[in-house]
Amino acid sequence: MGVRTVCATLTVSALASATPLHADFQAALREYNAGHYELAHAQFLALAELGDCSSQFNLGAMALQGQGGPKDAGSGVGWLRAAAGNGCEQLVGERLAGLAAKLSADESRTAAGVVDRYGRDALHAQGIVSPDFSCREQAPASVLQSPRPQYPRLAADPHRAIVITELTIGTDGLARDPEIVLALPESGFPAAAVESWLNSRFVPASRAGVPVESRLQAKSLFATGGGSELSGMDAYRSARPRAEAGDPGAAYLVGLTATLDASLGISSARAGQLLLGSARDGDSRAQYWVGSQLRASAACHALANGAVWLRHAAEGGSASAQLLLATDLLNGDPSAAQAAQARALLERAASSDSFYVRKHVVALLAASALDSVRDPGTALAAAMKLAAGEIQSDPQMFEAVGAAYAANGDFRAASGQQQIAIRKARSLGWDTRVMTQRLAAYRDGRPWRGDVFALPPHGSRGD
Repeated sequence: MGVRTVCATLTVSALASATPLHADFQAALREYNAGHYELAHAQFLALAELGDCSSQFNLGAMALQGQGGPKDAGSGVGWLRAAAGNGCEQLVGERLAGLAAKLSADESRTAAGVVDRYGRDALHAQGIVSPDFSCREQAPASVLQSPRPQYPRLAADPHRAIVITELTIGTDGLARDPEIVLALPESGFPAAAVESWLNSRFVPASRAGVPVESRLQAKSLFATGGGSELSGMDAYRSARPRAEAGDPGAAYLVGLTATLDASLGISSARAGQLLLGSARDGDSRAQYWVGSQLRASAACHALANGAVWLRHAAEGGSASAQLLLATDLLNGDPSAAQAAQARALLERAASSDSFYVRKHVVALLAASALDSVRDPGTALAAAMKLAAGEIQSDPQMFEAVGAAYAANGDFRAASGQQQIAIRKARSLGWDTRVMTQRLAAYRDGRPWRGDVFALPPHGSRGD
């Protein structure tokens, strides 16, 4: 059994019944053909972790031949079993039974361990194969009232635009913490969409009849001349055929939009397939989307918490995933190693152009309770870019900038930014008690330590 021969066969026919060849698989195959077995093994393993059965098959073949490591019949059989269960039955063929019959007891346990981690049932439980984003125990948040976003004045009028924003909907029915996950065009329209959603009212999500905080994705459409169907936009006309042909970036664009807009004529099931295919093919935005959706429903699927997808997204350059993983590491009582890892992730994310990522990175580097995480200089540099951006309606942005000034000892500027944050927050109906405490600290010449965006305890209000 040889990987070279096997992969040549895959190119012709076998992958048509499994998953299409993509750039990462091709790169791994090139490394294998060049004799770089350890590197090829690592790349195949990354794909196998995401359910790519052809990569699992190749790992099995390599283990049996001792390529990329010592010969290991148990691992080889385990990988072949996983590959067969994940869609490559024809590729594995009838040779598996004969190989399995020759295993020792220890080798059989090794094979079972591979299947327990990478087999179809295990990957389904982790949300890798056929992920379930639903949470039947929780009623989702919904829009109660939303003002029409103002059409921005632009030098070049695109006639149609779409912005997809993810928001935190609090138990008070108010939106906070907007993240732009898609915008066409990328400038002008996101600021208008954010301002509209922050001024909207929502029915909060609930579990067992009790309101709970949740994340909600919402679209904003902008159109002139009467037409609002997205299928007429040049971006979607060109992306549709490329998405169907397996282009990961086009699949992300079309799939994500179709989850919220029926005018593309794509079913929700097909939209999910496009997004999952894009994620498997290495698009870090799609990997972050899949991981964050699983994270949002983790209360209903304990094992499917999105961790694998988020790790791949972060390694692929998703600043949103890097931020989320850093936040995870800092929860509770992190060790010195965890704090250092979080700091490294935040430093990578600090260069992002994402409003949402930059805002949170500034807040953490400016006000973390851990000395080893704080970096006042980087926080202030990122804060200046944040303040110069188009989005000026989010009170939390001014809080983050204020925290960065305070971390650098400029308490006058910090107080000014915090005052703007409070004024904007009150206009939106937010409870500003904790925000007022931060302002008092700055006026006393004290930087804030802890969560810059913390809300008052749920209960009675008071400003």
